[in-house]
Amino acid sequence: MQIAMTPRLLPSFRTLFVLLLLNIPMVAKAADNWVEVRSAHFTVSTNAGEHEAQRIADHFEQIREMFRTSFGNLRVNTAQPIVIVAAKNENTMKLYLPEEWEAKGHVRPAGLYQAGQDKDYVVLRVDQEGENPYHTLYHEYTHALLRLNFDRLPLWLNEGFAEFFGNSTIYEKEIRTGTIDRTHLYILQQNRLIPIDTLLQVDYGSPYYNESDRASVFYAESWALVHYLMMDPDARKAGLLKKFLDSYGKSNDQVAAANETFGDLKKFAQRIEGYARQNSFMVSVIKMAQVSNEKQLPSRAMTPGEVLAERGDFFTHRDRAEMAKPLLEEALKEEPNLAFAHEAMGFYDYRTQKTKETYTEMQAAIRLGSTSFAPYYVRGLVLVREGGAGEEDTRIARESLEMAVGMNPDFAPAYEALSHAYPHTTDGNNLAVNAAYKAFKLEPGELQYAVNLGFVLVNSDRTKEARLVAQRVDKQASTPAEKITAKSLEQVIAQREQWDAQTKTSNGASVITADASPQGGNASGQGGQVIFQQRVVEVHQTDSEYDGEISGADCSKKPEIVIHGLVDTGPVAFHAADSEKVAWIAAKGMAVPAITTCKAWKGRQAKIWFRPTPGKEYVGEITKVQFF
Repeated sequence: MQIAMTPRLLPSFRTLFVLLLLNIPMVAKAADNWVEVRSAHFTVSTNAGEHEAQRIADHFEQIREMFRTSFGNLRVNTAQPIVIVAAKNENTMKLYLPEEWEAKGHVRPAGLYQAGQDKDYVVLRVDQEGENPYHTLYHEYTHALLRLNFDRLPLWLNEGFAEFFGNSTIYEKEIRTGTIDRTHLYILQQNRLIPIDTLLQVDYGSPYYNESDRASVFYAESWALVHYLMMDPDARKAGLLKKFLDSYGKSNDQVAAANETFGDLKKFAQRIEGYARQNSFMVSVIKMAQVSNEKQLPSRAMTPGEVLAERGDFFTHRDRAEMAKPLLEEALKEEPNLAFAHEAMGFYDYRTQKTKETYTEMQAAIRLGSTSFAPYYVRGLVLVREGGAGEEDTRIARESLEMAVGMNPDFAPAYEALSHAYPHTTDGNNLAVNAAYKAFKLEPGELQYAVNLGFVLVNSDRTKEARLVAQRVDKQASTPAEKITAKSLEQVIAQREQWDAQTKTSNGASVITADASPQGGNASGQGGQVIFQQRVVEVHQTDSEYDGEISGADCSKKPEIVIHGLVDTGPVAFHAADSEKVAWIAAKGMAVPAITTCKAWKGRQAKIWFRPTPGKEYVGEITKVQFF
């Protein structure tokens, strides 16, 4: 059902979060009146009472149902559990987002969506009023669902979708999608629009894009374009959105796909500009059946230790380790046998790269009866990442990861880790490939899973398939970091092909020679089968190289260090969480400079070995640096 709505054009801007650094907070004792409610797809914890928890759980079930209805048969179940922390007032909100109250006069957020490796957190205020106080939550939830279903949507379409659904309005018996955004309309009427051919090519490094400023022409125009494709009767009748996606999927060229779908782009731009300036817009109305019975949702009182542990775990997921640690220590002091407190502390240790402590805490969580997949996943992951672990540790890692995917069959990271836990045998290689394929299929938009699949295929003597994957990776790669990762995979495949050519005899048998391996003897034979030892702990394991000038360095957060360089596609950053674990060397006759002098490295020639980290703001983790 669609209805027309007329906008009131008010010059009101939605000021979004500006995250500021904060000093270590004092540990606060947990309140005693927190309750937890679990619905089919969400967990809500709140200090606003049982009824409020049940209402919020039902509310989010309706949001999920809206997406299920709107997206048809696309996936709407995120693999990561979604934990909603519902703060009853401003004082509670301060406990979770203290940095937002540091600056006087700062507009406070009504909610925040924090995506994470093992779970996603939502923090919101239940006493917040306004037309759509949870716009940001809906926006980020849309991104989470799009990642499950699409292989790299164009940026304007990704953000346009998120803004389109971010402006949804939920009522008792219906949900309205495509609700007009007055801020966007005002921006579009007061500013010159971005040319369509330029908008289509905006990427994460573009000056038009700023994820912290959604009150911009890029977001407004992306919203208007998606609104037109989703709601305009003529656009819907012509199936323009589907045609564009089909064309883009074949060519990987947005401008070509747009010309084929929309025709003359200058005329199309005029159509979009006129659409944004019209007096009424169509809004879709979705009638909602009862999703859940609030009164039947199970609830329980949370213990003080659980409240402290959850808040500490949230800070870990927000990369606020200094805030997380005292809360987690207090939680374990309150309840030494609380499985979740050990799990949360284990995840803190994992994020702060304390491998032994991570293993110990996850072991404790499992021993104390944790029903979460996360302790099994992280325990298996840290064992796999050790690389040189013995046969027993490898067995435990494999069993842990198999347990994790058994408990959560849609969790792609566990399959990726599992793909490195199987032995180099024919059966093991087949299981590794199957696990890598599973991760790739579960999250096709995550480049790292495609890269990992390519490496695993190479290790399994399936080079032709690996090359097909590499072509896909090269097609997908857009940022400098991703292009370096794609090049790294291509190099490994070329080396394997060279190795195959050198070791293949006239009758097709494989032989081993002392110096045939392109990796300097990095190959071994088992029963006449060549094993190419590029097998890795994770996709980031095979080191790539940067050879060039250092354009800057930052060592102010010792022991962390960031080194900047330049490649053909633009500036790149290389990161080391602990500079003491990096191998620092210098050319003959030269001395290795002190880390504390890193600002003076600008202009020096260096060779940097690193493990690519797709999806990060830096290219990779540094393993070795040589100065010239």
